[in-house]
Amino acid sequence: MKLKKMMKNFVFILLGIAVSTLISTHFVKDKSVYGYIEPVTLLPDAIPVMAKLDTGAVTASISAKDIHIYKKNDKEYVKFEVSHPDIQQAPVYNLPVVGFSKIKNRASEGTMEEGELESYDLRPIVKMSIYFDGEPHNVKVNLIDRSHFSTPMLLGRKILEKLNVVVDGAIENSI
Repeated sequence: MKLKKMMKNFVFILLGIAVSTLISTHFVKDKSVYGYIEPVTLLPDAIPVMAKLDTGAVTASISAKDIHIYKKNDKEYVKFEVSHPDIQQAPVYNLPVVGFSKIKNRASEGTMEEGELESYDLRPIVKMSIYFDGEPHNVKVNLIDRSHFSTPMLLGRKILEKLNVVVDGAIENSI
């Protein structure tokens, strides 16, 4: 009797493993696996940069300095220079602002005042054209100085989902 119950439990466990494998395979079927650091090309100037593919971040960002928001024909635009120690040829962009993102500051950035629970940055968002794995894409990125980070660009979950990307944290430069 005990053996029969153990066999029944074993069959249910195997069935559970088989079902979960089929479900997870279905979700990964049309996706490509990339490393956590991959090359991206900024268009139209064909500037190669490295991007961190970060599933812990929601949005994307690009390293920018000299960020100036201005109005043109009743629309907001932003002029900025893509800037990072790894970029030798720093392009300047003038792009329409498509929104603003409210990004929570990390405690390690030291921007929180005493007694403040959380601190936020309001960053302009623009649409940029990039090449990723040989394909052109229009992506929304927020502008922030990332010169103290290892990569000038960060691609978060929203873009990774759009690009059908699965990130393997043990891999770099798979493209």
